[in-house]
This record gives sequence, structure tokens and C-alpha cells, in this order.
Amino acid sequence: MKTSEFKATLNELNLKYYVRNGEWIAHDETYYDLISVSVDCQFAMKITKHAYEVLNAEQVAELYELVTAYASTPLDEREEPRLYYIQCPITKMYLNQETQDDDSFLWTTSKRETSDYRTKFTRAEIEAYDLEHLIEEEVPNNER
Repeated sequence: MKTSEFKATLNELNLKYYVRNGEWIAHDETYYDLISVSVDCQFAMKITKHAYEVLNAEQVAELYELVTAYASTPLDEREEPRLYYIQCPITKMYLNQETQDDDSFLWTTSKRETSDYRTKFTRAEIEAYDLEHLIEEEVPNNER
């Protein structure tokens, strides 16, 4: 389970959350902690006694399934892969890949993606296409 999915589900459950001392903490409107899940240790999780006191059995079960799914996810699979624009160091143009044909590339002055071309690449794709000699520019979070 991705961290973004975990946070979205906590939002759906109307729970507030934050990271404290290396743990995701979720609490209710009274600010009592309900759950904690380790940020850097797979399988480490806790549902607090308070959760059992203020939630019904169905809500606790739903919270248990969520926390177990997230805590069971390997740490390197929790985050979305970082994306990069690829720029030619000489022409300053950006690499575009046709969405219908994985082997079709072209260079343009634009980073803008369209329905026909994509401009964002993962680290694995950069390595697979042997593009390390080009300039990599990390895609800002608000452009992913």
C-alpha cells in the first residue's frame, strides 16, 4: 500500500494524522492516538486501547485492516517513484516519449505532457534506456 493511499483512507475515516518520532500517528477529534505505524520498520504497528473504547467493532476491524496492509508493505514500495524530466545538455530540449510506442522518442522545448507524449521518467526507465549521460531534473510534487 502506498503512503498516499494510506493517508487518503485515513482522511475518509475522518482521522487526523502526522509523523512523530518515526511513526505515523492517527487520532480522533479528541486528539487521543488511535493507531501508530512505523515509518522505517516494516510490520511495526499498534492500535491503541483508546481505539477500542471509542470505535465500534466494525470501525476497529476496518482500522486494523488498513494498518496491517500499510505496515506489511515493504518500505521501498510505500512511496511513489520519483519522476524526472530528461534534458539534452547541448540543445536544452526535453525528451518526449510517444505513449503508443515505447521505442519512439523525440526532443522538444516543452516539458508539458499530452495524450500522445509523456515527458516524465522514473529512475528505472532512465537506466533501462541508458539516459544517464543526459541532464535529469526532478519533477516537483505538484507536477506529478
